[in-house]
Amino acid sequence: MILLDCGNSRLKAQYLQAGRLQASFACSYQVDWSERLTRWIKSLECTQAYLCSVLDSARQATLEACLAQRCAAKVTRFRSEPKALGVTNGYDEPGRLGVDRWMALLGAAEMSATDCIVIDAGSAITLDLLTADGRHLGGAILPGFNTSIEAFRKIFSHIDFSHAAIADTSSPGCSTEAAIQIDYQHHSIESLPTLVNRWIPLLNDNPGLLLTGGDAARVQRILEQPARIVPDLVFRGMSRLAAR
Repeated sequence: MILLDCGNSRLKAQYLQAGRLQASFACSYQVDWSERLTRWIKSLECTQAYLCSVLDSARQATLEACLAQRCAAKVTRFRSEPKALGVTNGYDEPGRLGVDRWMALLGAAEMSATDCIVIDAGSAITLDLLTADGRHLGGAILPGFNTSIEAFRKIFSHIDFSHAAIADTSSPGCSTEAAIQIDYQHHSIESLPTLVNRWIPLLNDNPGLLLTGGDAARVQRILEQPARIVPDLVFRGMSRLAAR
């Protein structure tokens, strides 16, 4: 099977047989990205494809056309659910939680025997709090280290940035608006450790910190607590759900 993690700035894919990684692929959304993906898929025996996608409608249509040409079997697009694999979605409207965050939570639930904070550092940085018994307590969304406020607003163009919930940073957000954290006086490099320190007391003693995303190593350097980098955390969640 093929797992595709389609983020805001990069597409990553894994090809697995009998649960073992056989090949991988990654690219940014340059002019020829769909052609490059098509060539990669062409070399595989594709029997099943699973998508974790936050793509806009145009890129999503291009991706689906590519898969329709090269993948004869069923293509399944994952979406955030109220509950799966023992994890309960903490959003007031579960379907609005980013599907990449949901997959990371499903992956983290298998890896961590304790409460944990999951941080995915890409073009947007997301934090999510997860208890050992699978309760998602909400989280935060910040601009990525290399993402301007203007670019961040484009990523979340469907959000009203004048919403009152965006100004409330006292507790983890259980909606996209409540999760968005924009401190116009401080960069995410400064805001991120502050949020982690503020919210660790909401969890049981010695919670784990799991990091993923392109800037995971940078996050690890600025945090004041030990943290583990898990590059394939989203894929771990996808693999678990595909096997369900």
